[in-house]
Amino acid sequence: MKPVQKIRRWLSPARLWRQRHSLNIENKGLMLMSFLLAVALFVISRQPLSDVTLFNVPLEYRGQHPGVEISGDVAEMVSVRVHGPRDIVRSLLPTQLSVIADLSNKEAGERVIQLHPMDVSLPDSSIQVVQIEPASIKLKLEPKAKKRVSVEVQFIGRLADGLELYGSKAEPDSIEIEGAESLVNKVTRLLTETVNLNGRNKNFQATADVETPHTSLRVLTATPIKLSVEIGEHRIFKRFAAIPVQSPNSTTLGRLLTKNVEIELYGPNSVLDVLQAKDLRVEIPADSATTALPKVILPASVSPQIEVRKIIPNEVKLKK
Repeated sequence: MKPVQKIRRWLSPARLWRQRHSLNIENKGLMLMSFLLAVALFVISRQPLSDVTLFNVPLEYRGQHPGVEISGDVAEMVSVRVHGPRDIVRSLLPTQLSVIADLSNKEAGERVIQLHPMDVSLPDSSIQVVQIEPASIKLKLEPKAKKRVSVEVQFIGRLADGLELYGSKAEPDSIEIEGAESLVNKVTRLLTETVNLNGRNKNFQATADVETPHTSLRVLTATPIKLSVEIGEHRIFKRFAAIPVQSPNSTTLGRLLTKNVEIELYGPNSVLDVLQAKDLRVEIPADSATTALPKVILPASVSPQIEVRKIIPNEVKLKK
């Protein structure tokens, strides 16, 4: 005799409701999230599709060989036409996308980089790239070069009345730059950013970065540059005529054909104003033969501040 099979009875809705507390729902949060996601996908799928063109989408260059550099100006933005749900594509911003120009395996020379839809980074998988404009980029790749160039301080503004700029010192006074060979070869010096002199009335120190003539040139030396600026009293030129030539050797002195010289000095106005001809000495070496180079000896108190600009004549003649 065959065993009697039990017939499974379907639970009625009323009975299910009565037994709801016995159901084991492990993760109500996950179920709710899944439900909301399904609703969102349904809403998106029911949206009409649309095409939108985004202008000024950033273009990034990647994968270039370490030994080459991009030379000259290159495109930095492109236009991208996208297709997708209307509400999504119409709310897109150009900065949410990026286009990658792949320079892998590109050697030095004139090169063309093709831009493909797969090169576009998209914020949403429901969006498709229809077109990139331009579809290709032309650029020039050059060997990378390095060079050390001098640093020159750049000033603006005016010092206080009666003063002038004596000079400046940069530390370091030269720096190393790197970039495309043709650009590096054109650079002989780099200027610092401007240093303001307005109202300055004494020596001072400052720091400044350097400016490169092209954005693709890189400064390899650590910056900023340390600057020492010297300021002093306004300087003037002053000439002293008929200054006697002297020699420590009396024999040499008796052979002099050039007895006197004229001297032009350069220095602070207040110092030169009180300096007199009697305060100056002009000497020649004791062992002079037929000609000698005269040397001006200044008073020790003013010597650091005064420059000898001219001695006329600049050569003294002697008898044989």
